[in-house]
Amino acid sequence: MIFINSQDIRYFYRNIIKTDNVYRIKYKNNDYGEFKKLSDALYERDALFYCNFDYDLLVECDLENMELPPFPSKRSKGRIKGTKVNKEKREGQILFNHSKRQFYVEKEDKIYKYCDTMTEAYYYKKILMENDWDESSIKNTITETIEVNIKIDLNKEYEVKIRFCPNCRHKIDPKESECPHCGFK
Repeated sequence: MIFINSQDIRYFYRNIIKTDNVYRIKYKNNDYGEFKKLSDALYERDALFYCNFDYDLLVECDLENMELPPFPSKRSKGRIKGTKVNKEKREGQILFNHSKRQFYVEKEDKIYKYCDTMTEAYYYKKILMENDWDESSIKNTITETIEVNIKIDLNKEYEVKIRFCPNCRHKIDPKESECPHCGFK
């Protein structure tokens, strides 16, 4: 005989409620049908999950005979363990240091980078998340920081890479001399 943990059984039968001899599917305080057989309710619930609880996308499927774990007689209160994920622990957060007047990226009490703008902090956080919070990834990907309050020397030539056409706003390749959409040079 197979022994199943009660938390696993609760997760297996999530969104299914038994009232009298009928199994009902409930999701976000909406009823999605009543079924006399538990297997029918399970298949309908799984199909609804697959199509994001949209009846227009739902397609009928063939049911297979299979042995199911016992339905819990009493529904215990509280959340099912393992379904809630702490987003701040997984992704970190962007905070503001009032004494330094700068934004910084923090994950699990470790400060990664101080930035002048929130957009820059978000960019660093995104790079860190993509590289499993490796600090060396910031040094490898960021080659040049742009200072906001610098004075422009009119005698010096600066390299400009245009990514969007100033006329029609279509994305263009920096190597092209004119826009393929509107012909602007």
